[in-house]
Amino acid sequence: MIGNRILKITAVQNTDALLDQAEELEHFPFGFLLWESSIALATYLVGRPHLTYGRKVLELGAGVGVTGIVAQSLGGAVRQTDHQKGALVLAEQNAEQNGIQGIERFAADWRNWTCTDRFDLILGSDITYERGMHFYLEEIFSANLTPDGVVLLSDPGRPQTLEFASRLELRGWHIEIDTLTVDLAGRGQSDGATDITILALTKRSMT
Repeated sequence: MIGNRILKITAVQNTDALLDQAEELEHFPFGFLLWESSIALATYLVGRPHLTYGRKVLELGAGVGVTGIVAQSLGGAVRQTDHQKGALVLAEQNAEQNGIQGIERFAADWRNWTCTDRFDLILGSDITYERGMHFYLEEIFSANLTPDGVVLLSDPGRPQTLEFASRLELRGWHIEIDTLTVDLAGRGQSDGATDITILALTKRSMT
């Protein structure tokens, strides 16, 4: 349940089983799991439909696709991207089983980013846990956000995320912080309620 919406989402529930299957992979397939941060960000959007309605939306690290699905249902024109092609296939399946059409998807590596389109809203759930990716994310925000656009990030309060936010603030970004509590107990990965930090980033005017 997200707001008054009931979504049917297919995702891996057992982290240990996924670990067993992913031993030979270069990158752990985090995108096949359902994370509290994506639920929190989707819930945040439901309460603020003006952020998505009629807007061009880019979702980074789409995973199973929850946040982008909700953004599309709220009237956004959504493009989802993920490093793992399999996650995008799963995101497409989840959109279809919830009757959501029109989302575009493409596989991409933030370190070799080639998209040049501009977006009114950039979304990212649990995408800031690797400090080594912060430089590339900042580059994408600067290159792909419209001048009056918004970046929304959700994260369970990791120190590296707050460090990233502080760095962006020093570089001229305005940041507003909100908190939502999500409880996904019973899905095989959650021990109970989790407080999720929502960061809203806008570029300060240079005038």
